[in-house]
Amino acid sequence: MNFDEIRPYHDEEVHDKIKSLLKEEQFLGVIQQVNPDMPLEDFKQKMQRIENIRQFQAEIIVPILERLIKLTTKGVDVDGLENLEKDTAYLFVSTHRDIVLDSALMNFILLKEGFETAEIAIGDNLMKIPWIVDLVKLNKTFIVKRNVAKEDKVKASMQLSSYINYTIKDKQNSIWIAQKAGRSKDGNDQTNPSLLKMFSLGAEEATPLEKIKSLNICPISVAYEYNPCDALTLPELMTVAKGERYEKQPMEDLMHMAEGIQGQKGRINVSFGKPINQTLDQLEGIANRNDLLAAISRIIDKQIHTTYHLMPTNYMAYDLLFETTNFSEHYTEGELQAFKTYVEEKITSVEGPHNFAYHTFLEMYANPVINKLKENGQ
Repeated sequence: MNFDEIRPYHDEEVHDKIKSLLKEEQFLGVIQQVNPDMPLEDFKQKMQRIENIRQFQAEIIVPILERLIKLTTKGVDVDGLENLEKDTAYLFVSTHRDIVLDSALMNFILLKEGFETAEIAIGDNLMKIPWIVDLVKLNKTFIVKRNVAKEDKVKASMQLSSYINYTIKDKQNSIWIAQKAGRSKDGNDQTNPSLLKMFSLGAEEATPLEKIKSLNICPISVAYEYNPCDALTLPELMTVAKGERYEKQPMEDLMHMAEGIQGQKGRINVSFGKPINQTLDQLEGIANRNDLLAAISRIIDKQIHTTYHLMPTNYMAYDLLFETTNFSEHYTEGELQAFKTYVEEKITSVEGPHNFAYHTFLEMYANPVINKLKENGQ
């Protein structure tokens, strides 16, 4: 099957794509904004010396992320690296809060720790500007076709499934993909069984369970103390909560992308779970495909919910939402007052009843606590 429409760029394409990028004034403007300490001519010369994808990631992407981490976070912690082998390819199924940073931070950690970086799945709804397509494909990103006609959906799913299987099994390169289409804007991380159905397409020579096991799934949770897009997502969350259809504004995703990158995030934690193949062995007796996919989704969710690193903001949101002090040992009175002020400032500009906005906002931060409590039988 031909993957040229969706695949990342190859090393031999790097020179031409970099030449194209350096002609884009909008790209150069973004670079000056995110990396103002480097004169533009020095950056251009540095780009022109890039020979391959790994060098692009190490010499261009990593320094930008290091500066971003320094300016917009209070540090990035990592758990679970001991669960990974450096010579093994994984299908990382991940929480999704930030359009860019979830996968970028994971690859940043992998590169720093001597692992091969993963290829990244990204929806074509974000690929509206040609230079952005070039930039992300230089950074090992492949395209998930979402905006396709109904009659082409099966073909697109087959192509994506084939590419994922080819990348992990033949190229021996890991992949990062979100656990469902779009971000978990409400903080409720749940794997969509349809994603697993796509993984198992074309399983004529193997059972769906065998096909999924061959992909070596490893769950990942990425936790942010503060979500820079929290207030931006409120109108959508409130609209959906009322049972109404939300219509995105033009360029809304790009606005969220920029705010996610530039906004303050507090502490960040990336937690690698354990590959789930041994647990999948317990599902051999499930004959119904839908039941099987639901059970696998549940296994992934359990790991994500239990490894998710809860922050004081999560605990404070839970206590405020349910009017308890159950988790008061996880924050100070000063932190609580500051968080109350933060919430009020964020929801003042949102149209709609104040109490509705207040509860919707708190749920966004409280849901990871609720999910962890459920996993613990509470």
